[in-house]
Amino acid sequence: MSDSIISPRKYPVSQHFSSMDSIPKDCEAGHAAHTNSSRSAIEIDLKGNIDWDDPSVFVHLGVSNVDCDFVVHAKTSFEQDDRLKLARSELKRIAADASKQETAMYPHLSRIFKFLERLQDKFGKTARIRFCQSSNMQLIIENSDSWDYPRNKPDFSAVLVEMIKNPGNRWRDRHSWCEVKAHASARPKAYRNDDPKSIVIQAADYARLHMSGCPFQLFSVGLLIYGDEFCVGIYDRAGVRFSPSHNIWDDFDTFIRVVRCITTNMMPEQLGQDPTVTTVTGIEHDQWLAKVQENGISIEEYVPGEPVYEVSLGGTDSRRWVTVGTPIWVSLSLFGRGTLVWRVLNKVTLDLGVLKNAWHSGARTPESEIYKFIEGEHPGVARFVDGADVKFPGTELIISTVSLRGRGDEDSANNAILHRVFIFPVGRSLYKARSELELLKGIRAALRGHEFLCSQYILHRDISVGNIMLLSEDSPPAGAEGFLMDLELARYSAPTVEIRTSGPVRLPTGRVLTDIQAKHSRWDADLTKRGAPMTGTLQFMAVELLQTMARDLRAAKRNRKHTKPPIEHRTHHDIESFVWVLIYSLIRRVLRVDRLNMTDEEKALMEDLQDSFTQYFGRSNPSAIVAQRWGDNPWDFVHLHDSFFTDPIRDLINTLDRQFRVKKEEPFTHAAVLSALDVAIRRLS
Repeated sequence: MSDSIISPRKYPVSQHFSSMDSIPKDCEAGHAAHTNSSRSAIEIDLKGNIDWDDPSVFVHLGVSNVDCDFVVHAKTSFEQDDRLKLARSELKRIAADASKQETAMYPHLSRIFKFLERLQDKFGKTARIRFCQSSNMQLIIENSDSWDYPRNKPDFSAVLVEMIKNPGNRWRDRHSWCEVKAHASARPKAYRNDDPKSIVIQAADYARLHMSGCPFQLFSVGLLIYGDEFCVGIYDRAGVRFSPSHNIWDDFDTFIRVVRCITTNMMPEQLGQDPTVTTVTGIEHDQWLAKVQENGISIEEYVPGEPVYEVSLGGTDSRRWVTVGTPIWVSLSLFGRGTLVWRVLNKVTLDLGVLKNAWHSGARTPESEIYKFIEGEHPGVARFVDGADVKFPGTELIISTVSLRGRGDEDSANNAILHRVFIFPVGRSLYKARSELELLKGIRAALRGHEFLCSQYILHRDISVGNIMLLSEDSPPAGAEGFLMDLELARYSAPTVEIRTSGPVRLPTGRVLTDIQAKHSRWDADLTKRGAPMTGTLQFMAVELLQTMARDLRAAKRNRKHTKPPIEHRTHHDIESFVWVLIYSLIRRVLRVDRLNMTDEEKALMEDLQDSFTQYFGRSNPSAIVAQRWGDNPWDFVHLHDSFFTDPIRDLINTLDRQFRVKKEEPFTHAAVLSALDVAIRRLS
């Protein structure tokens, strides 16, 4: 699935693949480079999408609903505790000292958090979740991602009370977070220009990881503390809303209320959890696995300790699907589609399918509608089973950033709408191919599927490694080894055929003809709401599109208007993306090999290949990606690491390299790339 290109913004840049924008020799410097690159992209996305001093934030938290007696009790108890008063004095001293860092604030803030969290109200209730210091750990989404994962983490994060002694390192266990700066000068709001300040971008970085790490999360709520001041930010797929800024000590009542709301009063849905999704736990979890086994379905994919979710389309739809194993794809974008792909079983029929959970712009046609334009079937294209915009349970209200905020235009490009699609068949990632032959056959089948769509005037426009799958069957039929999925960004431009009936017509012979029908073809560019003319996932996007995007981003950063119109996404751009997906998959497939039995020389070669892979596909800046596409960089891997690839693969890459270098005169075609794949497949067979 594409990560982020279909955003309410014109050209969002945040990407799924977590990697460095440059590769210094030292690992920590590499992670810092990734952080800088990602945050530079986030900065561009944030411009024009920040609401300052928004009173709806505190309304959402329910700040005014906190019991006044509790607030009075908290203030009185605070003034009676010498350690808390000392913590206040120290925090004031740190805020006034320009040489101090936020780390000096940690122990004092921790003491105040613990006091407010443990304080009982008149019903004896204490906090449901508590803030723990997380600046000293690496929070991750999936264990398998940690080999190349950004080490960005907030100063504090909130976990369930029962986890406070052992909070773990998974984002999925975080319900909220807190970012700390030592001085009030770091406050989010900039008064001189519209450029987002560092704390805003940094907090957005945490929000994207939080929403990616908590499956089906709708938005992320964060507390920002800067010196003696604080505010709350709510990040969603359309931007961020900030509450008014308050002084902690002058408005201690408000600070108490905010912490109480986040840790105690707010329910999971108020902190961003999707109300149409529940976690299957306890006896229900055991009963589900037993039912699956009784029906002859393997439960090997269900990893111990990994959550199982029950998903619906909301509204009055009673159907349910249950996730299988871990996600196939998780997007790391914040303001894009936030795509999540998971294998699921229908709870009643136990039919296996694939769930795609993503956000689409209010200005675009939903993906489920685009699938309906396809006439007939092709083994290289996924089949649509079901799907719709998701609704709040028991209502007809669609879940969107407009409905979550309670204001705005549903049809606006600035509105992101939650959409779910269920498709068949079930697939495996390309890089999990058991052989080079299986990988090439899968790519070829999907490319033929793409050709089939193009023959029906449907251009995919988002070819990526997440959108091409291998069929899960051990011995798939010829031509069905792989398939193309995810049509949300597709453009449909077929002619509309109109049949007009004319009235009576008298011929020169005197004969009268009635009900004469004539067919007229009318080309209508608005059959689907198309969105941006250029789309795709950056790491696999055609060079020509990347160059245009890089130009536009440079202009946007300088607050200049670009004069050249954007290049229209064409068929040959999609075909070029297939080539980058092939190279990505060939390399990543090798990197998945167990290294335990390798020689030292082989391990060194593997490490070098991993570095090359990160350079080729780990960049999240269009200009940096373009720089890697030219020269020998992305093509030489088959020669520099020839022991990992066969002769047919090396010759295939050489052929595609030659086609790439003359693409301006002779753009990529289905026939040319399919022919090159056919040759390699025959040799490997």
